[in-house]
Amino acid sequence: MNLSCLPVTTCELFVRHNPTLLAMIEKFKILVADDNPDKRLLLTVALHEADYEVLCVNDGNAALRSIETLQPDLVIADVFLPKVDGYELARRIRSNPQTKFIPVVLLATGHMDAEDARRSAEVGALAYITDPTDIDLLLGRVQTLLDFKAYLDACEEDAFTDYLTGLANRRRFEKVLRKEVSRSTRYEREFCLLWLDIDNFKQINDKYGHGAGDEVIKTIARILQKGIRGIDLAARVGGEEFGVLLPETNFESGYDVAERLRKAIKKIRIPNVGYVTASFGISSFPLHGKNSKNLIAKADTAMYEAKRLGRNRIERAATKTNRTKALSVTSKG
Repeated sequence: MNLSCLPVTTCELFVRHNPTLLAMIEKFKILVADDNPDKRLLLTVALHEADYEVLCVNDGNAALRSIETLQPDLVIADVFLPKVDGYELARRIRSNPQTKFIPVVLLATGHMDAEDARRSAEVGALAYITDPTDIDLLLGRVQTLLDFKAYLDACEEDAFTDYLTGLANRRRFEKVLRKEVSRSTRYEREFCLLWLDIDNFKQINDKYGHGAGDEVIKTIARILQKGIRGIDLAARVGGEEFGVLLPETNFESGYDVAERLRKAIKKIRIPNVGYVTASFGISSFPLHGKNSKNLIAKADTAMYEAKRLGRNRIERAATKTNRTKALSVTSKG
């Protein structure tokens, strides 16, 4: 479906009810923010012909919402946008850790003086074009900036990838989790977090050696990656610990996924080691917390409870209600 044909409010609703959208779009996404409909049309047609995905908004506030929701690869904004002007828009993009590497091109019809150049540089805009009808110049700047962003993204991917398994590392996992908290808060959606640890891993290393331990870790990583959807994220978050993020998933469905993964791990025989198991903890947004730190802590605590109760099992994170019941039972005993 071509989002450029939709007003921004419709785009947001489409994303809300289609969680696989971002995974499906492969073209570079460019956000055009301009209150002049003729200029928006001109830019949209030119960018489409250059094989870019184009999203259009007509004021600065709508641009900020779309940037948060859709994470475009580049923003083209008119300097004189209503509500939030182009300079302020660029400044906010650059000051947000989640969007600071998105290139911004500012457009202004007329002559660019020294003050314009100074303000543009101060807010972090990477290009300033005074003739929006010079499509060749615009497309040249866009391509150069997107090439540079692709390079930065590749560097970031290396920095956010676990060297042994190829999964996301903890840094990337926590970054994506924070974004999912923000998205799910805004749209009042649910998601689940799984936290798992390989049982008796120290004994595996001691008995078979660290090379065998590495093979166990890589095998578990492959099982997790194979057993989840494209919109989910599996990560190695510690030595033998893994996290799995399940967007658009309620608590019971998340438990079913954990059980399926637990069984898949249990039945795989690893060469030179044999069979291994894993213990799982599961927490859910917003039931067990409304920020990433609390959700991880709840899932981690549940995982250690699974180990305490015998390993190779799944434990649900505690809520205030079931904690109170547990304390009551303990006091009566």
